[in-house]
Amino acid sequence: MKAAVITMHSVCNYGTQLQAYATQEKLKQYFDEVEFIDYRREDTYGIGLLKTYTKGNILKVPAILPTLIYWRHNFGGFRKKYLNINEKKYLKLEDFEQFDDFADIYFSGSDQVWNPRYMCGDNTYFLDFIKDVPKIAFSASFGTTSLTEEEKGYIRPLLNQYSSISLREQSGVTMVEDICGKESQCTCDPTLLLTGEEWGNIFDDEPIIKGDYILCYILTYTANPYPYATILINHIQKHLNKKVVILDETGRYWLDFKYKSFRSYGPREIINLFKNASFIISSSFHGAAFSVNFQKDFYSLFPKGVKDERQESLLKLIGAENRFIHVGDPLPSPSTFEIQNWKQISEKLNAYRQHSIKYLTTALENATKLTK
Repeated sequence: MKAAVITMHSVCNYGTQLQAYATQEKLKQYFDEVEFIDYRREDTYGIGLLKTYTKGNILKVPAILPTLIYWRHNFGGFRKKYLNINEKKYLKLEDFEQFDDFADIYFSGSDQVWNPRYMCGDNTYFLDFIKDVPKIAFSASFGTTSLTEEEKGYIRPLLNQYSSISLREQSGVTMVEDICGKESQCTCDPTLLLTGEEWGNIFDDEPIIKGDYILCYILTYTANPYPYATILINHIQKHLNKKVVILDETGRYWLDFKYKSFRSYGPREIINLFKNASFIISSSFHGAAFSVNFQKDFYSLFPKGVKDERQESLLKLIGAENRFIHVGDPLPSPSTFEIQNWKQISEKLNAYRQHSIKYLTTALENATKLTK
């Protein structure tokens, strides 16, 4: 049998491409072939991506263009080498009017594929163009805890077309029930379907950074945690006395030689940096996910007043909610840097992983009956 997956595989984001890869690898255990539908939204590909990051301001182009070139090279290279993508490209909604059906079962993949703030009425990630073929949602995310009545109205019939639905956050399960009364489950992000050991074996490279280091992955596109983030980084570096490595998408640290700053690495190299770090500071969901998967002492940084349901749902479920730090909080005591309850966290994470795999197995068994 053949599976097709739709997710945001073309986005220049480490977590996005790694969750796509993990979804593919797990589904290959069930299917003879797994392919991604090659949908490249204008705002995630080509000139549209440039417009997105410059917000239409032509004066910002010289500053952001080198970064976008790096991203296209590294993320495009990973996508080409590691993701099985169907040969037909879909660049706009109208292209799906001539969609060539090529799979036995279709999946809406993980990440924020159902976030109305990003989708803006684009229902493609609900597989609205697929008719009379089983559809499964695996760890999809609304990226929010509330929807308008109008959004619920157009989402309701789309959800009803799925044979099985799972969400990445518990809040999403509640939302699905509220929207259409359909039963769903909370399952882990696909990057957590693979253990840290499995990730390390897949990309078994020599460490990029020699020696001990603190890895910092601070994002700013949703909310900006600076300047507190710099204060926190310096505080932890002072007490651990290790070099600081920063995945710097903003350019904030490019000329600050106190830090080792990177903007040009791809997803494979990111696995290397997380795997070999001594300590991690992150404001990213996937930063938290890989920290836990590799059993690294870490803190998850939250901007003040911002509720990150994605990270909160994961860390509370595995008993690691004490790793939250909100912007403006008192700086953590060095005595709290080391996580003491890794055994309990790992047990809960493994139970979550097995629950998610069981959902996937059952969902496939039910969908397979519909194909006969």
